[in-house]
Amino acid sequence: MKITKSQLKQLIKEELEEPQTKAEPKVSGDVARAGKKLGQVTGLEGVLASINTRAEFEQLLMKFIQLVAKEKLKPQDVKMGVKRVATQILKGN
Repeated sequence: MKITKSQLKQLIKEELEEPQTKAEPKVSGDVARAGKKLGQVTGLEGVLASINTRAEFEQLLMKFIQLVAKEKLKPQDVKMGVKRVATQILKGN
């Protein structure tokens, strides 16, 4: 079956007109619980708002990763997780 020029144009037009909905990634129960606890910490937003340089941001990320990975995560899993998150950020997602 050969696709004609008009069919191709129609497909492109339909694709562009459709709302671009992104599927929200499912959050595990552990992540949901941790997120809820973080949201309940009094004063956390104010403290985070004081982070205003790239160096401070990098230090905070490193500290957070160390706290999360402290007990049960393998170093390779931490590296892969950071790589995937960085890739998503660089793509603008």
